[in-house]
Amino acid sequence: MKTNLLFNPNQHLKERYQLQQQLGNNAGRQTWLAQDLQSGEQVTVKLLAFNPQMEWDEFKLFEREAAVLKQLNHPRIPQYRDYFSLNQKIGAGLCWFGLVQDYIPGKSLQQLLNEGKRFTESQVRSIAKQVLEILIYLHGLNSPVLHRDIKPSNLILGEDKQIYLVDFGAVQDSAAVEGVTFTVVGTSGYAPLEQFWGQAVPASDLYALGATLIHLLTGVSPADLPQRNLRIQFREQVSINSQLISWIEALTEPDLDLRLSCASQALDALETGRSIRSMGYPLETVHPPFSTRIRLKKNKNKLIIDLPKSRLLFILEACLFTLKLIFFIGLIVFLLIIVLFLIFNLFGALVNLINLFLSAIHIICIFLSKKILQKGVFHLEAMYRDISNFKLAFWGYSIVFDAEKSICQRFDRYLRLSEIRGVGSNHSGNAIYLKTITGNSCLVNRLKPPESNWLVGEITDWLANCKQQT
Repeated sequence: MKTNLLFNPNQHLKERYQLQQQLGNNAGRQTWLAQDLQSGEQVTVKLLAFNPQMEWDEFKLFEREAAVLKQLNHPRIPQYRDYFSLNQKIGAGLCWFGLVQDYIPGKSLQQLLNEGKRFTESQVRSIAKQVLEILIYLHGLNSPVLHRDIKPSNLILGEDKQIYLVDFGAVQDSAAVEGVTFTVVGTSGYAPLEQFWGQAVPASDLYALGATLIHLLTGVSPADLPQRNLRIQFREQVSINSQLISWIEALTEPDLDLRLSCASQALDALETGRSIRSMGYPLETVHPPFSTRIRLKKNKNKLIIDLPKSRLLFILEACLFTLKLIFFIGLIVFLLIIVLFLIFNLFGALVNLINLFLSAIHIICIFLSKKILQKGVFHLEAMYRDISNFKLAFWGYSIVFDAEKSICQRFDRYLRLSEIRGVGSNHSGNAIYLKTITGNSCLVNRLKPPESNWLVGEITDWLANCKQQT
């Protein structure tokens, strides 16, 4: 219900707080920028109108927010200052309750998005790190506090370039609500399913953080992005490090058993670049881009990527087969002519001509076969058992790690295992490469950019998992 009452700028509340500017007005709630006349500092005053039409849960949540904030002490959470009520005379017949907090000058991330700002990978990493530090504090309290409504509008980029977490209106104090009927809170697109079932846990805040980061990277609300098996599909819309993509996917995993479970673990993975799958999480087959014909299978010790042949390549191979067939038929004819020559001592000149013709066909077949095989990679297989038995192979060429020599052989090149730096894609996104300190070696080509991005992430995670085992 919206109230007709509007507090006025310069109005004094409790003879202490002078209202300056209205920051929000919605459904019986008002938020004001005010000045604390005692300290001379600016504060935020949140007001809630208590009326017969208001849901009782709204009042309980407002009281809970005040009670929890009073216990918190973190430099990037606005400090609690006061809690009061206004009598009905001041409130035009309604009883109003007020919550006073420190004012954080700055803009919310939602405001920045609305202004068209697009966040870079380094900015998103910084935001994620700062929010995780706040969550480590909240979740690490004796009675863990869950925010339950992390989203761009509740994250303020202060004038000091620090990120602040605000609006604890959906907060849950585990000690306070134990055994009490739950209140459904959260914002669609940011809140995980278990939260709507009244079973929020610390990992629920991690999901909301991941969804927020997706919004910052894509500029699209997660509720408006496509989903597959309840997973937000955003890989194809961003061009960032594949490890960061996998990390965000681990935050937004709908299955609690597969999602990162605590903020400290998530922060460690973000800062160290450790593979999510190397931290004990199951190896999952990530769904490929829509309509791709590539098939990927993997487990702890094996990774197989199958790429179907292109139609053009199939036609060329069919032509080669025809030429080879002609060659072998011609060879039989040639042998018969030899027999006739030996018996009748005839056709000598013709035999030499046919021999030259067939040899030319043979040379052409060999040349075309090599060219086609160089342009198409149809099967990539990597196996890992231990450091002495690692093999990465495709189309007959292989990379073999030798424990005794501690080297890696590929064609005529030798690389130490420690010299492999990872996997990346070219500028156009149609090929992926094995990165080493001496250069790049093409692993797969003929890809579409979304396929390249997907495979880079899969191979990177799998190789990182292998290295963790050495």
